Amino acid sequence: MIRPAALLACVALLAVPTVASSQANDTILPGYWEYNSKVSFGLSSTSVEKKCVEPKDIEKFFSGPSNRHYKCVYPVRTVANGKANFQGTCTDKRGRKAYVTASGTYSPKRFTLNAKIKTSIIGMNITPTGTIDARYLGPTCPPKPPKKPKK
Repeated sequence: MIRPAALLACVALLAVPTVASSQANDTILPGYWEYNSKVSFGLSSTSVEKKCVEPKDIEKFFSGPSNRHYKCVYPVRTVANGKANFQGTCTDKRGRKAYVTASGTYSPKRFTLNAKIKTSIIGMNITPTGTIDARYLGPTCPPKPPKKPKK
């Protein structure tokens, strides 16, 4: 089953760095960001995550974004003048597809995205929705915690 919350998180991670790569003078700032996400399908679930968007990561997201759960392809991707629009397909490792449409606005220190996901679970079509509101926390990301030694 494609998990709508994980899929929305994937869309969030794809969208912010993609916006950053659109144009040098029409971009978000690299640095530390906070993502507030909400997925609604009957019940609502919310989450807050903090992510570091590094300049070196921007091109990777722009050229072929995916995560370890989904490979997403956005044939429609328009990012300019403070507005973003994405339409595409995300496929999980088992080949199950979800169709994603998302649109939003951005500025150097803010990004808002509204997404609709169409997928099928046990032969039933479902259409969860989600929102992501990301805000810039600052230019410096906190240091990564040291890795725990293997036992």
